[in-house]
Amino acid sequence: MINKEKLMAYLKKTILKKSNQLPFIISLVVLVWMFSGIFFSEKSTDLSGKSSFNQKMTVEVTDIISEEAKDTITIQGEVEPFRKIEIKSHTAAHVLETPENEGVFVSDGDLIFRLANVDRSAQFFIAKAKISKKLEKIMQLESLAPDDQSKPIKSIEAQKELSILRSNIKKIAMERGNILIKAPFSGILEEKIVEVGSYVEKGEPLAVLLDESSLKATGYVSQQNIQRIQLGQKVNVFLLNGKKSDATLTYIAKSGDSKTHSYRVEAQLNNPQEGIKSGASAKIEIITGSVTAHFVSPATLSLDMEGNIGIKSVTKENIVNFHKIEILRTKNNGVWVTGLPDKIKVITQGNGFVEEGESVKQIPSS
Repeated sequence: MINKEKLMAYLKKTILKKSNQLPFIISLVVLVWMFSGIFFSEKSTDLSGKSSFNQKMTVEVTDIISEEAKDTITIQGEVEPFRKIEIKSHTAAHVLETPENEGVFVSDGDLIFRLANVDRSAQFFIAKAKISKKLEKIMQLESLAPDDQSKPIKSIEAQKELSILRSNIKKIAMERGNILIKAPFSGILEEKIVEVGSYVEKGEPLAVLLDESSLKATGYVSQQNIQRIQLGQKVNVFLLNGKKSDATLTYIAKSGDSKTHSYRVEAQLNNPQEGIKSGASAKIEIITGSVTAHFVSPATLSLDMEGNIGIKSVTKENIVNFHKIEILRTKNNGVWVTGLPDKIKVITQGNGFVEEGESVKQIPSS
């Protein structure tokens, strides 16, 4: 019988390492387990008959050679704009001018909102006049006789007052500038929050601006895999519509999520003609390196009597070998595995009817 405890231990280990392929791996191992049980049962019957007639089992084999395969971590995520900000008011005022529509493109420095002046121009000219008068007073103090004992004190007081006036006019000038709201970068005006006539407080949002000339694919990497990734690694981003984009890993969170114990990552990708829309779901494949591996059909996988998953092969002497393997990643038409010799003659038909060490008759796969 198959050792169930070892099978479950292997399954647990594989799930931890390949959590993104969980449904496939569970189905794969369960199917291998079921068919191994059938084959082992049939093997017992066959062996009893075989010993009577001393007849070797015939198996089909095929030669496979190792290849350089990408070692990857695959996660689910989404595509976000490279930059997205809320444009906020820097002063309290009524809104005098806004863009006509949402979704329009604005260039860096374009005027997008105009707020009411609220007598700031008058305040500016009054402050400017006060500074001129104060400068005249300072000039008069300079003309006083050198032996006038009040001259130093009056000069110090006048300089302090002048400094206050200059600070005040800077604030007024800044307030005058705050009534003109300009785009900090080129992008799409995604949302217009206020309309003409609205009264806004300082710090109140006016609009949402986003830059989709570049995008970032974001997702979360498990704590088991976080040590395998580093900034600058190449990333493949697969969209639900079948499109694939090349990206580069640009951000790895220093601390993980306290609930999921996973780490946020970001990969930047170009978006020529802005053909990719932000907010779309994506499969993110981080390339961590390359390994020597074999691409095999799931039908070649089997379990030994201890519950270890592996592949059976045949030697030149027609002896069956069992090789424990690790699943690197899965695809629709096969599985990438490690743990096999560079060149190997894999049993493609009949692996459930033979055991390690058994002498068999081999024929090429049809």
